[in-house]
Amino acid sequence: MLYALVAGARAAFGADEPVGLEPDLRIQLSPEARKKADGSDRVELYHKMLSGDEKARKKWHKLKPAERTRALSAVALHKDASLDRNKAIKELGLQSHSDDPDAEGVAALARLAVADSDGGTRALARKAIAARNDERVLAPLATALKHNDALVRGNAAAALKALGGPRIFEVIIEHWKETWGPGPRAHCFFGQMRSYIADYDISGDAYDPVVRSFFTGVVLDAKSLRVEGDIYYITIREVAPEDVKLPNNPAAWKEWLDKERDKLAEDGKRKHHRALSDLTADASE
Repeated sequence: MLYALVAGARAAFGADEPVGLEPDLRIQLSPEARKKADGSDRVELYHKMLSGDEKARKKWHKLKPAERTRALSAVALHKDASLDRNKAIKELGLQSHSDDPDAEGVAALARLAVADSDGGTRALARKAIAARNDERVLAPLATALKHNDALVRGNAAAALKALGGPRIFEVIIEHWKETWGPGPRAHCFFGQMRSYIADYDISGDAYDPVVRSFFTGVVLDAKSLRVEGDIYYITIREVAPEDVKLPNNPAAWKEWLDKERDKLAEDGKRKHHRALSDLTADASE
């Protein structure tokens, strides 16, 4: 089954708005999108083209860019170790934004990078993400950082590190700020204050009541088993240069990011050009 972005996502989110993965890393498909996603004929066409079928090659190149992207995504996500699958991943990495208007290829690469069982496939997907340099991949990768599986979270961090650039730090810090606050323990009190006459002060013939109060109720103490903010701290330390040692505070990392933005941007460009050069060389073989 093709894990692809919702058809018409551009209308729902805007042409340049990122669309994310569901917590289980699946993307919801409308019935119409599912019908398009099940285009096994185009997948078969791709396989025939790579086998040297001239008629299939001509038909393939007549397809619209979005149709080719959908087929490439289906091949890439298919659970086999074929050379055709690796070829499809590389082609997805060499696509432009206009070739993938609905970010279906972006979603496929993100899923492969964080959830594929084969380490070589994950590494190739990370290289394709870096070569493509499409910021729409940040949304599904950021979603994967919150996944219950620690391996998925680690793979998402590795994909972000492969992409590089200041934007990956901005995304992590933005999500981190949403969960930043008090520590992992907290308590609250539910109760009532009751007043009573405890005594009287006698002044001549007057008796002045002495009013005292007491509380009754319950104190609930809670301890978090998993603090989402800690996940972002761990992640940002993994993607940052090894010599950067900062406290568990998004404000401190934001200050560092502002100072190092130009250097990080250059690092991102180097990673992009290196990955693009590798994929281009592989495609020409």
